[in-house]
Amino acid sequence: MSGTLIYMIKKIPAADRYYNDFGSLQTYWLFSFGHYHEATNMNFGALRVFNDDVIAPGAGFPDHPHAKMEILTIILEGTLTHTDSMGNKETLTAGEVQRMSAGNHVVHSEFNRHDVPIHLYQLWFHSNQTTVTSYEQKKIVDTHPVTVLASGTKSGVVALYANATVSKLVLTPTQEAKIVLEVGWGCLIYISKGEVFVNGELLSAGDQARITKVSEILLVTDGGAQALIVEVKM
Repeated sequence: MSGTLIYMIKKIPAADRYYNDFGSLQTYWLFSFGHYHEATNMNFGALRVFNDDVIAPGAGFPDHPHAKMEILTIILEGTLTHTDSMGNKETLTAGEVQRMSAGNHVVHSEFNRHDVPIHLYQLWFHSNQTTVTSYEQKKIVDTHPVTVLASGTKSGVVALYANATVSKLVLTPTQEAKIVLEVGWGCLIYISKGEVFVNGELLSAGDQARITKVSEILLVTDGGAQALIVEVKM
């Protein structure tokens, strides 16, 4: 995958994301997934999949299996219907986060049963508890500027059985935030809206930064911005 390396910050422009239009699904894949395979872009620490999906009304994913993965779904717009082999039958709406621990084996489905598109992020992590099968879904209560959505090491909206922390960043105009990374950890920042200076490097909507061997990350915006922050043990 192409990108610019600046002081251990690899900037990947929005245009370099892998994009596919399946008709009922428009999706950006940040890592190798499905038929897209790039040997140098398989994962970032425990983070194996990061998909930015828009699902059309009536469309979705029928029953399919997972194993040894933590699957995190963040709903940005719309309503998703979820069923799984653990007996869960749930709807997820904008502003909610769901964690499904696949353990040895879980089968689930996800559909848009409504008349407006769904926009969501879905992230998969290599699990550190591969026998655990469980489900958790909660409403996100923002704690600006950084809200911990899921974590295996910190208090978050939902738990995560992985060496990772996923946070939502919301910056108002001229606001800034700082991320302090533990030794041996890296950070992926994916810009959802606006523009953010990441340790002085400008990122716009759809851009991402993959950061390693840095202890502190300063995030600054002029006009306001939103992003997803993924900290992982490398």
